[in-house]
Amino acid sequence: MRTDTADALQGLAARRRQLIESLKSQPRGLSWCEEHTNLIDQAVQTMFSADRIAVIAVGGYGRRELAPFSDIDLTVVPEEDGAPEIDDAIRQLFQDLHEGFNTIFGMEIAYAYRLVADAPGLDAKTRTGLLDSRLVAGSPQVFRALQDALEESFSPGEFIIEKIEERERMFAKFHDTPLVVEPHLKEGAGGLRCFHCSNWIRTAIGEREARPHAGYNSVVQMRNLAHAVAGKQADLLSRQRQAEIAERLGIDPFEMMSAQARNAESVHRRYRRAVEKLCEARFSLSRGCLAVQGEARVLPGSDAGEAAYGISIATRLGLRVSDLPSATGTQVSGAAAAAALCQGEKTIRNIDRSGLLDGLLPELARCRTLMPRDSVHAYTVFEHSLRVVRALREAPAWLAPLHDGLSEPEALYLAALIHDVGKLEDEERHAEIGAELARGIAAKWQLSPSIADDLVWLVANHLETAHILRFRDLAAPETALEFAKVVGIQRRLDMLALLHFADVASVADGIWTSAQGASLRELHEKTSALLASEIVPLDPSTQRKRLMSELGASDASPEEVQAFVSSLPVHYLNSTPFDLVRLHIGMVASARAASATVEVYQRHDLGATDFTVCCLDMPGLLSEILGTFYALDLRVQAIRACTTAGEPVALDVFTVNFGGRAVPSATAAEASRLLKQVATRAASAEKIMQAHGKDPSRTQRVLSYRYIAGLPGILEVRAPRGRGLPFRLARWVAQHGWNIQSARLGQWAENASAALYLTQADGSELPADTVESAMRERAV
Repeated sequence: MRTDTADALQGLAARRRQLIESLKSQPRGLSWCEEHTNLIDQAVQTMFSADRIAVIAVGGYGRRELAPFSDIDLTVVPEEDGAPEIDDAIRQLFQDLHEGFNTIFGMEIAYAYRLVADAPGLDAKTRTGLLDSRLVAGSPQVFRALQDALEESFSPGEFIIEKIEERERMFAKFHDTPLVVEPHLKEGAGGLRCFHCSNWIRTAIGEREARPHAGYNSVVQMRNLAHAVAGKQADLLSRQRQAEIAERLGIDPFEMMSAQARNAESVHRRYRRAVEKLCEARFSLSRGCLAVQGEARVLPGSDAGEAAYGISIATRLGLRVSDLPSATGTQVSGAAAAAALCQGEKTIRNIDRSGLLDGLLPELARCRTLMPRDSVHAYTVFEHSLRVVRALREAPAWLAPLHDGLSEPEALYLAALIHDVGKLEDEERHAEIGAELARGIAAKWQLSPSIADDLVWLVANHLETAHILRFRDLAAPETALEFAKVVGIQRRLDMLALLHFADVASVADGIWTSAQGASLRELHEKTSALLASEIVPLDPSTQRKRLMSELGASDASPEEVQAFVSSLPVHYLNSTPFDLVRLHIGMVASARAASATVEVYQRHDLGATDFTVCCLDMPGLLSEILGTFYALDLRVQAIRACTTAGEPVALDVFTVNFGGRAVPSATAAEASRLLKQVATRAASAEKIMQAHGKDPSRTQRVLSYRYIAGLPGILEVRAPRGRGLPFRLARWVAQHGWNIQSARLGQWAENASAALYLTQADGSELPADTVESAMRERAV
């Protein structure tokens, strides 16, 4: 950092300290936040002057509501990725931001590195921050391009659901009424987030945002005071902090908190009113479904799968579903339809009410009045099947985590609906016949290979658990061994246990007994023990300290840090905190000694886990790693692939989840073991996938693609949702002998998107006609 820049920042930091101190005698709300935000804007602008990069404020900083000790949230967007002059500018900005804010200001800075091409795959949390974005420095053209891309790919229904469910989670975590003695000023009911969420909902349904009112300003003022008095970020207004604030202001703490409760009530009313407006507004639920004055209507000629997905959103929002005949087109987006059916019985009955179910699953519709030949059954095959879906959500306590842990529940829910459709032809052979029908449905819906295989397997084997429980001695060791050979892997064991319970419990009232539950649990536990890994992972924080010690990472000099940073691509800098850089230096040194390192870091706040893999680079390494994740049913959220200059060492970070949550410790340990094997060529992803019931030769369906030539070139791909996309794309690239310099992956609504940054094997530019020719083969 230049001396004049550092001096200017020192002056701004001193002004900030004075501004915070002034709160203690002259408390203010939004006007103070705006003054504070403007000061931080000046600091960012002092450090940055390039014109091909947009530096964007997001979240509270973007709203100009920066509290005294809030984090500074920035998003950096380049005009193009990989241009040397842009990379140099971002690298310098990265270093200056850390030195300026962390060292001089003593503030936390959080930033993301995004491309305009990333917009379709951004999740709801990231989109929310960008809704409140504004340009702080750099290129207005790049900023507008990002806004246009976000608007084009925006799915209002999905976004609203995410925001309402997020509010409900926070209400459960903190408090669901503003009338509390110790309020959380940001996330609790009546906190600032209620007002923010009300405006996000308004934006999603096409209404103008509401202006901040006096009650909101008062809550902001109280939060500013809480931060200033505590000298740190403090959003929970405890009794002790209330007393400190009241004493400084010279007022009665009980009167102060009564006023706070009134203000919080006014904020919370704004949120409730925004939710109520969903029953008055007209907005898109999906590409095939519209909400009109509280009613969901299927659009004529729409894709039946996307329309069903819209009905699922309407159901979750509590909207009415029109029972007018649905004249949909012939196309069915199977991924969207399967995702809709996973929302449960109420959604499925609404899909049936709208007339969509007959077209989506005519095999099930033909069973509507089919009477069972077994006298124990109390319902028709159709009604029984819908009640099986209901029972999946009502499983006993020990089964519930198995349901919640499924990374792809689509196969289980589809199997619940169609497991008995074979009874139309032959009661005795209905499992075999149903499996053939399931195979046809999977092909028609173009389901991912993993979901299709699980669906067919579940329908074909849905009677196996009952057979074992009826005809085998659970105390005999060979019984669990026999069942383990049937299921093969833990995921199928879990799904089969859930399906067995739901199937039996839905035959008639009272049919499921505690004795049956005990037997099923015993069988499941014994079989799990045979399938489970014996590896016990270390606590993530302990693991990181151990690695730092073993690798000698803490001994790196400032010169070594600088050289290391200069050897890596710019997106590494924008995704790696400084405290990890030294650890990664040690990992790279170990890799050059032919030793692979896998670091696991649980990110429970994001519902995900980071796997950092460091080893000598080799052709096809990325596809080997991604194939390992795919084999273990882990969903890849993001890939930050880096290769050092000079002797090539891969330093790749993969953010993955299991069923929307962090990867369980035993699974994480198994993944680490297998990743070390593929990184050192001791095992291949192909063998690992085959051992876990995956077909490594399956191809990937591609909905659309675009290639942007350059160095590197960017291949943008849109495809149906599914875990196998990252692996199959990386495998396809490796088969063509190209290099992936970096990659990004996202999922939003019904689709997945990926951006691959490609070069020739020698690092030269990959021509557009070469990529176009390969894509036309569609053997992805």
